[in-house]
Amino acid sequence: MNAENLMMSSVYITIIGMLIVFVFLILTIWSVKAMSLLVKVLEKYFPQEVPQQKAAVGADNALVAVAIAAAKKFQGK
Repeated sequence: MNAENLMMSSVYITIIGMLIVFVFLILTIWSVKAMSLLVKVLEKYFPQEVPQQKAAVGADNALVAVAIAAAKKFQGK
């Protein structure tokens, strides 16, 4: 084989490899979009419930007070 045949073979292999990667990326994007649409459709029929948080005002104030006290104690050192 001469150098010209080797160069043409390498160009063909490079182009084929790049096309395979390009097609794979296109298929990946399409599948992600399809899954997104599927989730949106299924969300209409099977909605998720959002858990309600309990209002613990006293506990939050106590935690804030502890955090402030700890910050003041270690700030002096």
